[in-house]
Amino acid sequence: MKKAIIIYQSKKGTTKQLSNEIADYLNSKKIDSNVTSVESLQETDLSSYDYVFLGCWTKGLMFFAQRPDAQWQKFVKSLRLPAHAKIAMFTTYKILTGSMFSKMIRCIPKNHHENILLIKSRNSALPNTMLSSIKDFIACNTN
Repeated sequence: MKKAIIIYQSKKGTTKQLSNEIADYLNSKKIDSNVTSVESLQETDLSSYDYVFLGCWTKGLMFFAQRPDAQWQKFVKSLRLPAHAKIAMFTTYKILTGSMFSKMIRCIPKNHHENILLIKSRNSALPNTMLSSIKDFIACNTN
């Protein structure tokens, strides 16, 4: 069975709830999914995961200067992502994500920059528009 880990940072609980929505969807597709916060991650070895989902809330002004929180950036830069794992990133926001995803992607090694799934939500719900993208993302795992 394929495995996914969903690692999030949440300020008010919105991103945490989105993490759980992603996990519920993955579990419904027979992907064994674990959800944990940046602060609570117990495992340092992610090699057993086929999918790594990294999420955070959008920090910054409404239309510009949006970025991941410094703690999230430091955490992600310290991760050792498995070479075989597919990476997804997600964020919650109020109005726009701005350059949020490009700044999130800069935190991971360059060998993981291709084919990253990007998920965004204005609230804690997993948008219906993302379901087919996630389905395609998990279906085309070549491992």
